[in-house]
Amino acid sequence: MKVDELLADRGKDYGDFGVNVEAVAEVMKALQTVHICKTGKQMNLIDHCNLQYQVIKLVRLAATPNHIDSWKDVQGYAKLSEDYYGD
Repeated sequence: MKVDELLADRGKDYGDFGVNVEAVAEVMKALQTVHICKTGKQMNLIDHCNLQYQVIKLVRLAATPNHIDSWKDVQGYAKLSEDYYGD
């Protein structure tokens, strides 16, 4: 499958890329604001990336809540983050 075909398929599933990027940015901005209010400083890049993986999947799920693979991805990213931070 060519890249253009793949992107067209993803667009059918998840909607407009620009709309999704803006949604992810808005959620990440809100999370950053909460973090700053709590800690008084910017979120570090590792924490930001861990959350952003989750947010990207959640934005996709807003368009396709019945897409089981995205739910599995959310679980996987949550587990990876849990393992990264440890007990």
